[in-house]
Amino acid sequence: MSIDRQNEAMRRLWPRFTVKGLNRADRSARWIGEVKPQFARFTLEIRYSLGSFPQTRILSPNLVRRPGDAEGALPHVYPPADAPRLCLFDPKAGEWTSKMAIAETIVPWALDWIACYEWWLMAGVWRGGGRHAGDPPAEPADVVHAE
Repeated sequence: MSIDRQNEAMRRLWPRFTVKGLNRADRSARWIGEVKPQFARFTLEIRYSLGSFPQTRILSPNLVRRPGDAEGALPHVYPPADAPRLCLFDPKAGEWTSKMAIAETIVPWALDWIACYEWWLMAGVWRGGGRHAGDPPAEPADVVHAE
């Protein structure tokens, strides 16, 4: 799916998200938007370059860490620690491909991640599933090339 089509889908399905960096030469975009899936408002940033995986971060509020928690200090995120990216899908299992619309997958998955995060803060249990450190690796998926 082209970067222009990704942007069109974001505008149509998530009008509160604004594109902050549409670069047709690099075939990349950056969207920022505010969401409130349950209790609190969160500002999301989604960065995407054709041929790579979307990267999603929460810009605000700051994510709370629970050192010593069985799920980890902050579960289901990728480094760096000061600006963690949300773990929304398993790339090795082929759960997201460049043929998918970010607006139809990544944004709803981010809302689900936030709901799981809020539950984890209250109950100390991550209800979102997913692979954990130490789990057996997923079966490798076919490599998906950008269009």
